[in-house]
Amino acid sequence: MVQERINFLREELNKYSYNYYVLDNPLISDFEYDKLYKELEELEKANPLFITPDSPTQRVGGISTGFKEVRHKYRLYSLDNTYNYDELRKWYEKITNEFGNNVELVCELKIDGLAIALAYKNGSFVHGATRGNGIVGEEITQNLRTIKAIPLKLFEDADVEVRGEIYMPKTSFEKLNEENLANGEKPFANPRNAAAGSLRQLDSSITAKRDLSMFTYTPIIERAKKQPKTHYEGIQYVKELGFKVNPNIRLVNNIEGAIEYCKEWETKRFSLDYATDGVVIKVNNIAYQNELGFTSRAPKWATAFKFPPEEISTTLREIELGVGKTGAITPVAVLDPVNLAGSVVSRASLHNFDEIRRLDVRIGDRVLIKKAAEIIPKVIKVCDSPEHENLPIYQVQRECPSCGEPISEVEGEVNLYCLNQKCPAVLRAKLEYWVSKEAMDIDSVGPSVIEKLYNLGLVKSPIDFYRLTVDDFLKLDLVKEKSANNMYNAIQESKSKPLSKFITALSIRNVGKETAELLVNELPTLEDFKNAEIEKLAEIDGIGEKIAKNIYEFFHNEHNLQTLEEFKQFGFEFNNSAQIKTDELAGKTFVLTGTLQSMTRDEAGDIIKSKGGKTSSSVSKKTSFVIAGENAGSKLDKALSLGVIILNEDEFKKMAGIE
Repeated sequence: MVQERINFLREELNKYSYNYYVLDNPLISDFEYDKLYKELEELEKANPLFITPDSPTQRVGGISTGFKEVRHKYRLYSLDNTYNYDELRKWYEKITNEFGNNVELVCELKIDGLAIALAYKNGSFVHGATRGNGIVGEEITQNLRTIKAIPLKLFEDADVEVRGEIYMPKTSFEKLNEENLANGEKPFANPRNAAAGSLRQLDSSITAKRDLSMFTYTPIIERAKKQPKTHYEGIQYVKELGFKVNPNIRLVNNIEGAIEYCKEWETKRFSLDYATDGVVIKVNNIAYQNELGFTSRAPKWATAFKFPPEEISTTLREIELGVGKTGAITPVAVLDPVNLAGSVVSRASLHNFDEIRRLDVRIGDRVLIKKAAEIIPKVIKVCDSPEHENLPIYQVQRECPSCGEPISEVEGEVNLYCLNQKCPAVLRAKLEYWVSKEAMDIDSVGPSVIEKLYNLGLVKSPIDFYRLTVDDFLKLDLVKEKSANNMYNAIQESKSKPLSKFITALSIRNVGKETAELLVNELPTLEDFKNAEIEKLAEIDGIGEKIAKNIYEFFHNEHNLQTLEEFKQFGFEFNNSAQIKTDELAGKTFVLTGTLQSMTRDEAGDIIKSKGGKTSSSVSKKTSFVIAGENAGSKLDKALSLGVIILNEDEFKKMAGIE
């Protein structure tokens, strides 16, 4: 019967979504999910009377004309903040004065997102609203329905209201900003702003594309099979109902346990794919909570411990220009030192000169800086100040800061370039890149050693590494015989590295590690590279005309050809990186996206190549499979639009015969 099939598909798809988006434990592949989804979509289209609001097909609605204000049934309070451990102990002392020592506490990471309230009646999602002022918020139900971590139907017919935090994963935030910059649009300042902006879209289909998620942190159980007596029990119960809760929640016996939790996560949080700005600490016993009550703005039974800021303002003192291995000129902000996300920062990226113009950064400005994915500091905006307009507009330097040669524009490129191949900064950058892990992976020879070798005139280009003797290394300060031998041997061993590593190390513009591997799949010898025409190169999946031109020009440059011959004379083997052991995956092209749990993407790529398959960095009609890990991005979207088969990690391992 049609209705029975629709009900079955709806229940199955809701179950699969719960396992994928809430438990991070997919039960079926995306390909299989999409087949079931399309079947349900077609059945509902033919039988519209059977469509229900909790159907997976009803997540994306139409376009709203605006958001109406709604009064919250239960007020959303703010939290009082504490900034050091003494303040935490004083807060806890007030609790123990009421209830005795060792009152249990629950510690939860404070997600830096947007607070929302969700209401469920008879197990069905009926409406959701922003926090607003805690009493009145904006009704955004249609947009919230697009977020797959929010269940449309609970596993029980319960009446509950939950509070949670909508957030955007850091990887999704960076991808969104890259797309905005590429499209000439203004980037978001941080993941929280991106999440808030995405939730307030009048067109819910835009919200659906923004990869938002939610953690539930406060349940209000009105009618259900259980009535938890502690906050921790309540969190576990709403997880059973189908909500996503943060896996790092912890029950502790006293305030010292909470302080230990705060210390642990002050640095550990940077490994997470979502932004956190502190820890929320709550009294576990709900009866105690009710007795303690609230102030006019915050609960007395909870407090927020704030981590040091991840964004901070400081003064920009200078803009220095760095020169990379391809001659690209990169502006770097020199700052008054500040403590940011656990480290002292005195320099930050400005990306390129277009970004300086877009932000209108001027020397002397007060600027806001943050760490991109908590690693690389970058300037994100100029702070408003009356002094800004009196500062001189930054003028782009037209000469290379290293060699003094004119800086040039390159068609189709945002960066400016020093095209002088003898520029000292370019030469040093190429030397450092040559020994890097991504390239020839000569880990015994670091930047300080290269600097000394360069200053002594012993190396000016990568080929010079292979002219060095043990005695040359002994000329360096503080280098003993054992270290000299280690460095010499590491350089000699690099001669047998795969061809893809060698191509990467050559520093051809726009040819990095992944592109080099794509090329070697089609051009297995160095002679193939020399003989390839632009048209043939451009036809390689993932290359394109611009990169093809760069490769062609490199291998038709007389000086480069002469250097390649020298490498041959030094005994380079130019092995093809694809060391094929079996042909199980022959003729198949794979694209990897997201984070895999049991291996890195590089390791997965090596497995594919060892079994005769190919890897690509971009999805096209020629792609055979996309292997999607956690937080898969735009590559997954493109694969779905092209009908490419999606594999999860377990399916890939089974296909590759490694289980």
